[in-house]
Amino acid sequence: MKSVISFPNLFGGFEVSVSRVAFSVFGVDIYWYGLIIGFAFCIAVILVLRDAKKFNMNEDDIVNIMLFAVPIGIIFARLFYVVFFVDSSWSFKEIINIRDGGLAIYGGLIGGIATAMIYCKIKKLRFLELADLIVPYVALAQAIGRWGNFFNQEAFGINTALPWGMTSQSISNQLTILGSFNGVQLYPDIPVHPTFLYESIWSFSVFLLLFLIRKNKKFTGQIFCLYMMLYGFGRMFIEGLRIDSLLIGSIRANQVIGFIFFLIFGIITLIISLGEKKRKDVIIDQEYENTGTSEFASILKTKDQLEETEKISEEEIELEQKNEKKE
Repeated sequence: MKSVISFPNLFGGFEVSVSRVAFSVFGVDIYWYGLIIGFAFCIAVILVLRDAKKFNMNEDDIVNIMLFAVPIGIIFARLFYVVFFVDSSWSFKEIINIRDGGLAIYGGLIGGIATAMIYCKIKKLRFLELADLIVPYVALAQAIGRWGNFFNQEAFGINTALPWGMTSQSISNQLTILGSFNGVQLYPDIPVHPTFLYESIWSFSVFLLLFLIRKNKKFTGQIFCLYMMLYGFGRMFIEGLRIDSLLIGSIRANQVIGFIFFLIFGIITLIISLGEKKRKDVIIDQEYENTGTSEFASILKTKDQLEETEKISEEEIELEQKNEKKE
């Protein structure tokens, strides 16, 4: 069933017709949400495998990590959503039904990262080197995957008068049912913030930044730390606009996690960067001292050689003068 998503204040009124269902196979509906997330995952894997050799990583290890990390990440993403989504009527059937959405990215990140760390520990691989390779493409996959929320008409925010504010019958129905969220009054007839779009743009910007600086990173793990810090920073603000936030009491869980990620990984980046700078300064000072000593010794040696040569020349002249007198 198709529905119309409209942007009433954009270009004098812009509308697009969408359907959650892409196609059906033997009577089973295949949703755009799943297709887009699957496409994003495939793109990320292809790009990671393409760059594996540049980071001295074995492609088989990459594939093995993906095979473990992805399903575990999905499980954690769903559990995170179920735990923090205020709904006491969860049944086991509803918990395992992810076709309609309901995956928390932070849960997926935590599960995926933990799995990769364990694998690297067992196989004696450098986790941070692996993470520097993978996380730019994780950000890219997130940027693509967020468009699944567009087709599901979810992950939107509070009302807005901005030109790109969006609305639909489904969105209006959800606003009517909620009435308010976390103390903010919601109006069914007014467009809302397309927060899925904000996060898609932010994630793509993070991808571009990490990809550009990856070749000139200052230390192993810098790209991983920057990803965690930047994604946390962006999510911290975007989450403040959403009306479907996972809550801890009245506190938005993803905002808290975003702030913690930004703070912790920002401090780690700062400490390591200062440590690297100090180490390089020490090396430069040592090289300068060694070079200076060598040059001084060389000058002294040259001076001694010149003095010795002058002394020999004077003795030869004196000897010649004596011989001339005898003659």
